[in-house]
Amino acid sequence: MPLTATPSGGGTLKWYAALTGGVALAGAPTPITTAVGSTTYYVTETVANVESTPRTSIVVNVVADNGQAVSFDNCTLKPTSIYFDWANIPNHPANAYNYNYSIQGGPIVSGNANNSSVEIFAVLPGQSVTLTITSVVGYPCVPVISKTCGLPCITTTIPIFDTTPTSYCLNDVVVLPTTSTNNITGTWNPSSVDTLTMGSKNYTFTPDKVLFPCAETTKLNISTEPIEPNFVDYSICSGDTPPSLNNTSPNGIIGTWNPTTVDNLATASYVFTPNPGQSCTPIDKMINVTVNSSNTIANMDWDVTDAFAKNQIVTVTNPVGVNYSYLMDSGPFQSSPIFENVSSGLHSITITDNNGCSEFTNNNILVINYPKFFTPNGDSFNDRWNIFDLSDQLNSRIYIFDRFGKLLKDISPLESGWDGSYIGQPMPADDYWFTVKYAEQNTIKEFKAHFSLKR
Repeated sequence: MPLTATPSGGGTLKWYAALTGGVALAGAPTPITTAVGSTTYYVTETVANVESTPRTSIVVNVVADNGQAVSFDNCTLKPTSIYFDWANIPNHPANAYNYNYSIQGGPIVSGNANNSSVEIFAVLPGQSVTLTITSVVGYPCVPVISKTCGLPCITTTIPIFDTTPTSYCLNDVVVLPTTSTNNITGTWNPSSVDTLTMGSKNYTFTPDKVLFPCAETTKLNISTEPIEPNFVDYSICSGDTPPSLNNTSPNGIIGTWNPTTVDNLATASYVFTPNPGQSCTPIDKMINVTVNSSNTIANMDWDVTDAFAKNQIVTVTNPVGVNYSYLMDSGPFQSSPIFENVSSGLHSITITDNNGCSEFTNNNILVINYPKFFTPNGDSFNDRWNIFDLSDQLNSRIYIFDRFGKLLKDISPLESGWDGSYIGQPMPADDYWFTVKYAEQNTIKEFKAHFSLKR
């Protein structure tokens, strides 16, 4: 490559092959490097048509390339520094090296080392260092060599843009913030939001790797569209007072409805048309108002597990389906029409349709059971035995027998019950049998079992 020199004061340069005499060369000479040796060139400066004297000499030394080269060993990573080590050139008398380095693409810093290593300090986690051996003293032909090593990130940070809108109107002017909510600076690609056409597009934020080497890139999906009135579909019960259609949407758009009032007898669609001249050019919005039938539950059918069963189960058989919920007594509503482990006595069941437009309650769900024992000891507690769950069945009779089948007593569920005696004499503690006839779901049934008398 040609030699270079810098004139002063706006002058021009002239190059010569000799110290005196001769004519100036056509331009800066290019040294010939095909042979070992020294060549001297001369240069002058001409300012205001006056050429400087004497000519300044520039000596170009061409030396033999001995094939020496520098090779890096591995880097040693420390908490805040990186130690670079390279192999010495054999028999290098000076052992002197010129180098420069850059931390994470930042400013270039030059230096020299009198041994074959250098430690670069003030390196942050996630930053890399590029070290270049630019020359070796006494070995001008040694090629330039570089090595890049970096400290790993301990943790990574994701830029957050939780206050940056992600939806804009057509033709909005949008400037994306170059600093995230959590104070990470960087650049966007694309650099500006396109609001000339409708649709959505991803915008990628790349953190400044010099200042935030451990921050990750992140994306925002930004849409451009006409704003839509944010009315929503809803439902009402047939015959209810129809709600008014609001002429201002929840997000502040003013307009008119067609039809203008809600029909409370039939499901229909209603279209909201924004008034002209509003920002963001709002579009029409259609909503559906569903009218659900009212008072559709007029009756209820149910089954009860056979009286006196260990696990009494009440099952609603009509109406059933996913549109109904069921409640027994004061318990919670449930989707299943089946109630298990129901206690004896009268219960109520309420059925409601899930639209809230119909409800029906039956308070006469009877679950029958009997006492398994009684203690006629005169303490006024559990002194008499009866099937009190049948107290509303006037025609029911209960027959009590000893273990040998002898009839001891027949009683009505309306009475106070058996006191544990026979012909005025107390019966011994033992198991006693009974037969009862009763009505269930308009069917006469008979049940036999036993209970204990304890004294």
